[in-house]
Amino acid sequence: MQLQLWSDMNWRLILTLIVVSGILAYLGDVLGMRIGKKRISLFGLRPRDTSRLITAITGVFISIAILITMTIISENVRTALFSMKFIQGQLQSLTRDLQESRSESQLMAINLLDSEKRLKEQEEKLLSVQKELATAQPLLDEIRQSLSTTQKERDQLEEEKTALSASVEELKSEAEELRKGLIQIRSGRIAVFAKEILGQMAVEPMSGRSEVEQIFQELRRQAEYVIAARTGLSPSEIVLAVDIEKEMESIASCTEQQGRKFIRTVAEANAVFGEDIRITYEVSDSVLVYRKGEVLYVQTVDPGAVGENAEAELHLILRMVNRKAVQDSIKPDPATGKVGALDATAFFEAVETIRKAESKLTVEIAAADDIYTEGPVRVALNLRPAEGQ
Repeated sequence: MQLQLWSDMNWRLILTLIVVSGILAYLGDVLGMRIGKKRISLFGLRPRDTSRLITAITGVFISIAILITMTIISENVRTALFSMKFIQGQLQSLTRDLQESRSESQLMAINLLDSEKRLKEQEEKLLSVQKELATAQPLLDEIRQSLSTTQKERDQLEEEKTALSASVEELKSEAEELRKGLIQIRSGRIAVFAKEILGQMAVEPMSGRSEVEQIFQELRRQAEYVIAARTGLSPSEIVLAVDIEKEMESIASCTEQQGRKFIRTVAEANAVFGEDIRITYEVSDSVLVYRKGEVLYVQTVDPGAVGENAEAELHLILRMVNRKAVQDSIKPDPATGKVGALDATAFFEAVETIRKAESKLTVEIAAADDIYTEGPVRVALNLRPAEGQ
């Protein structure tokens, strides 16, 4: 410790001060002696007093020289002499800041303790909730399973509702069409209705122009016979109005074609007895949609639940078949929206079978022939006991 103290001392400054002080003291003494020998008097003083004054002034110069020397040599002395008050002000400001920082640190420490306490409480609550969740997990699984089952039942009910809504809309549409037809019938005797199909025929691939023209002539005859049978007139008395240019275009579109086509003769508008009947031809591609014997629709019927409504239930099944056929690109009748019909005898036999059945039956609708895009959809009914009965 003593060695470090000795090594830290500013020996250059100390030696400089000793030398300067000695020189100034020596000079002052020499000056005082000379003035005393010459008996010089300053300011009216006696020579002895003048010598003492010179000695005092020399001491003052020694002090001034020491201060100047220390100021020049030592930066710390310069700071102490000229910046002490400023440093003291900074020290006081830093002391205040340090005190405020300590206060803030103490406050933060208190807040930290409070936060740690609350965190511990939250962790305890979390553990408690986790235990409760673990206990309630079996119940939650059961609820989820129940919800899943309920959702499936709801989806089934939604599908049934959608099917019933579609059936209701179809019935409303049919009723509206019937109402319009009834109004027209009351206002006059209707020979044909707008968009009514008066005949249709298929054109086989690569048919020549003459063959196609014969098909168009046959379509004309079909339309004449249909209208004649409805009006009681002779086919020769029926006048069909056709746009010749469009007819030629239709014939050309069916000639030498690689694909199968079908043509429909359609009434353009309602026509009453005595009016010319305007017809147009609709040409479309014809592709095989259903093969003979292909199952189109299957549904299980419960005779106990259906009861006396077996006929309505079978009508609903046939409507579902009609909808499926339209979705599968079978062209419906523009006037009715239907794609085919079932033999009345087969229909009522099936109704009677359902009414007499004592257990559930599976109703299977299959294609009676190969069915193309133009239809009609001829179907066969097959009723058999449901599986598991």
